[in-house]
Amino acid sequence: MKGKSVVYRSKLEDDWNVAQKLLEEAGIEFKHVATEEVPVGGCGCKIDPRRFADGAAKDVPKRIYRIEVADADKERADAVLAGKVQPVRSYGLGVL
Repeated sequence: MKGKSVVYRSKLEDDWNVAQKLLEEAGIEFKHVATEEVPVGGCGCKIDPRRFADGAAKDVPKRIYRIEVADADKERADAVLAGKVQPVRSYGLGVL
């Protein structure tokens, strides 16, 4: 996959699994990734600001589940996932 586009990004692992299954059934090749978000802080700070945003609970999910497809398959993948899984959202505090 030379040029890739993100078609799925969420903090919901179960939803991520559904998205992968839908793409597999449609025959679309994809790369799935589960990564840890790096807390924003300076000087080696281990304070995770997500715990303080919007009255967040202490069990804030730290993984971001992402699916990428080849640029050529993006429109088709978007159509397969539309309305069946969480839409892709921008990064940021309290978002996803």
